[in-house]
Amino acid sequence: MVGAGVPALAVILPETIGHWQRGEPGPAAVPDPKVWAEYGLKASESAPYSDAGQKFRIEAYRFADGTGAMAAYDQIRPAAARSAQLMGLAAEDDHDQYVAAGNYLFIFREYRIKPEELSHVVATVPNYAHSPLPTLPKYLPAGLVVNSERYITGPESLARFVPTVPPSAIGFHFSAEGQLAQYGKSTLLIFAYPTMEMARNRYSAIQQIPGIVAKRTGPLMAFVVGSESPDDAERLLAQVKYEATVTVAEHPPTAKDNPVNLFWNIFKLCLVIIGFCLMAGLVFGGIRLAMTRSGYTSQDETISLRLSDRG
Repeated sequence: MVGAGVPALAVILPETIGHWQRGEPGPAAVPDPKVWAEYGLKASESAPYSDAGQKFRIEAYRFADGTGAMAAYDQIRPAAARSAQLMGLAAEDDHDQYVAAGNYLFIFREYRIKPEELSHVVATVPNYAHSPLPTLPKYLPAGLVVNSERYITGPESLARFVPTVPPSAIGFHFSAEGQLAQYGKSTLLIFAYPTMEMARNRYSAIQQIPGIVAKRTGPLMAFVVGSESPDDAERLLAQVKYEATVTVAEHPPTAKDNPVNLFWNIFKLCLVIIGFCLMAGLVFGGIRLAMTRSGYTSQDETISLRLSDRG
């Protein structure tokens, strides 16, 4: 029976990856069921692959969006992992590789996945979605403990990584999300809120917690937990600066924006107008000719002067 917070098995991984053949898939173990459920875990699968006596295993986890996959990647990545040259967020240690691509987290056990093999896996998994990653990590100052980053999306992840901070002080009902990193013995947390007013209100609540040094900058609230010196905490917080960015939606170029296409359309319009004038003239002339042959005369008299007869 699948435990609480653990998604039921879903067919995720492809039957073949190049020459590798998939064995019988099964449920993938979820390292932290409550936290990963908060991250938006939707499905998981673990499957062995073999080729000519060689074997390895893939564990795949599908999340609701890229934020959940990034958060799970931060948590499961070993402290000694180093960066890997693969798509998305990728790291590796002496045995395994960890890749967060889109809304998926992949773990390759005892294997170094090739870029083309990874591309095949990403192209075949169901319900793959690519979405922008949170911008909070860019506000982390330099000098953090390598691979100490953690992402906080709700009370469960807050309790897992910073149990001394009550969820009520953060106010997750304001759609707050946070980024955490270690700087020596100090823990820096940066939370983002939809508006500056929300951040200002939460800043007052955070200041009431003993042993915390806090700062608000724009819609961000940053605070340090566990610092040995208030001065060190202040120096760390001074490096957290909100930078407002204005995103202007660019007009995608179309055929209408091409000058050649514009002149071509004008030329076609002129041809249509000329054609219409010719057709109108022919129709009018035809009607006049028909009326003349039928003996019909208009009541409108035309006065003409024969100037050549005067002499």
